[in-house]
This record gives sequence, C-alpha cells and structure tokens, in this order.
Amino acid sequence: MGALKQIRQVAFGSIRGEFLIGENASAVHLNPAESTLFRLFLAHPEGIASENLLWHWKELFSLYAHESVFDDSRRQEDALESLCSESKIVFYANISRIKRKFVKALGARQAAGYYIKRYADGRYRTRALLVTP
Repeated sequence: MGALKQIRQVAFGSIRGEFLIGENASAVHLNPAESTLFRLFLAHPEGIASENLLWHWKELFSLYAHESVFDDSRRQEDALESLCSESKIVFYANISRIKRKFVKALGARQAAGYYIKRYADGRYRTRALLVTP
C-alpha cells in the first residue's frame, strides 16, 4: 500500500498546457516546452536520463506539435533542439520551472509527488500517474 500512496494522479485540463492535480483538481498551467516535458515523463514512469532525450525525438516532436503555438515545423524543431542540446541548460531551466509551478499551486510537500526530479539512478521521473476520464 505504501507504493500506491506515493503515486499521484494527474489529468489533462480543458485548455492546452493545463494539468488538473489531485482530488481538488488544482490547476497547474505549463508553457508548451514544460508541458511537452511533463507529458513525456508521464508516459515514461521508468524515467529518462537527460543525455537520452534525443532517443525520444519523435515522441517529443509529436507532443510539442500538439502543445506548441508554432505552426512552422522548423520553429518546433529549433525549440526541441534547444531542449535536447548537449549543454542541457534549457532542459534544466524547464525542469526547474515545472517544479516551481507545482510548488506554487500545491505547496512544497504535496508538489514533491508530481514534479520531475532526478533520482539516484541518474534518471529523471515523476511519480504522477496520468488518468483519463
């Protein structure tokens, strides 16, 4: 039962980039890059090492195409290339902003079960579980 308690439920909201969190359906609004990352990690509960983001290029592109306001596929690719760059600056900035938004919406203690963080195995993951109506 302890392991089940650690999993937090999240659902898509009615607008792009909105996630509904917990029993009270608190809304967290993420920008397209943040939403793309969060959705990617929701789909991969096993976690992903930051250096392996490029292994998920097609999935990232599909998610970002849905989340982005850009209709131009070249601009979408440019945004994703920044996210997946070797320096990881954009990746880390987005992970940090996601955490900040969850903490602001839920408080530090409750938010810890939702945002993406790095674990001892070097993989980033969220303990959140996507539920669909």
